[in-house]
Amino acid sequence: MRDDILPVEVTRSVQTFLTSVDELAPGLVTGFYLVGSVALGDFHPPGAARGRLSTASDIDFVAVTDRRVEPGSQDMTAVAEAHSRTVARFPRPHFDGVVFTRADLAAGPEACPDVPFAQESRFTPAGRSGVNPVTFCELAWHGITVRGPQPADTDVWADPKALRAYTVDNLRTYWQPWLQQKKRPSPLSLAIGLTEWFPVWAVLGVSRLHHVLATGTMTSKRGAGQYAQRVFGPAWERIIAESLWLRTRGAEGRSSYRNPFARRRDTLAFLDTAIDAALALPAEDSP
Repeated sequence: MRDDILPVEVTRSVQTFLTSVDELAPGLVTGFYLVGSVALGDFHPPGAARGRLSTASDIDFVAVTDRRVEPGSQDMTAVAEAHSRTVARFPRPHFDGVVFTRADLAAGPEACPDVPFAQESRFTPAGRSGVNPVTFCELAWHGITVRGPQPADTDVWADPKALRAYTVDNLRTYWQPWLQQKKRPSPLSLAIGLTEWFPVWAVLGVSRLHHVLATGTMTSKRGAGQYAQRVFGPAWERIIAESLWLRTRGAEGRSSYRNPFARRRDTLAFLDTAIDAALALPAEDSP
């Protein structure tokens, strides 16, 4: 992968991490891939958000080793130190990802043990963050290769049925309770609901899940918003367009909401509709 194809913010963090881990543990990281917004062509660094971090993109990665990186080992120390150096030098965007072995990639998330990961730039030696069908399918179908063989040329687990089941479970166990919580008129729920982050996370996030269930394919937040504009009726055009505009802090146009309470109201109403619609979609192999 040529560095000049990647956003500069991505290139500098990736180069810092790989240079550091190669110095500390030569030969340990044999593969490195970008997933998430970078791979899906929807990366927006903090600068694109006019200094506001709430809707900026993260740098999401999958690092691959030939041997297990065990807690307390020199390998673990090297990976943790390389990550620490990276985020110390470039605190934003967040540098988040997981460390898998080649065997993990082939086996899939259910067979994968706890692995090192970083979330919101905080490194954890072992856990389950990122060990799910979304990460594996994004890598297999959209991953950008920085080091190692192309995903298509290696054995990467990708099961559309498992991705669908995971998506349905995410709607039921995360989004439905999250929606009910945000409907409550508590000071915290109101404060969150009035932020610009709220419709971006909620409207575009649930639209992405609807897209997965309807098409069996993955898309970015921007792609999900454009999809929602086609699929949902005119009643939802305003809040979807607002979410897309906030996602990029559009250089063109302006917010269509003068009242953030109205924006919160429309976001919650859209979620009610979109979650129910997504859960009502039949499986692809249904009669």
